[in-house]
Amino acid sequence: MRAVIRGLAIFALVQSGVTCALAQGTCRPSMAFTEPHYTPMKLPKLERTWTLAFTVDASRCATSSGTFAILFTVFKENAPDIEFAETFNWTSDLNVISKDFWADEAVGAFKVKDVAPCPCSDPKR
Repeated sequence: MRAVIRGLAIFALVQSGVTCALAQGTCRPSMAFTEPHYTPMKLPKLERTWTLAFTVDASRCATSSGTFAILFTVFKENAPDIEFAETFNWTSDLNVISKDFWADEAVGAFKVKDVAPCPCSDPKR
């Protein structure tokens, strides 16, 4: 009998934790990107800066900042192309990302790989 009561008590505790987690709700902000551009070549290093501006609408989130990852495909003139992901921070409103690349490199493609969820400002959304 004690085992049954203990089992029911554990079940009730687990269920209440799951219910709270589900009631909290998770959302993701929406992001809008502009066309990226390069600055002129910097001497003597022969680098140029790739810049991307984006806005974040986090109105559904209870937080005003978070993280996301971008998957880059970088074309290289004298070597195999490379692909890598990098994590960035976002805040509500306008954001800018800048990365330096060598003269023989160019961003061939980029895409958002992952946007970390945020707690919803209104759990009914």
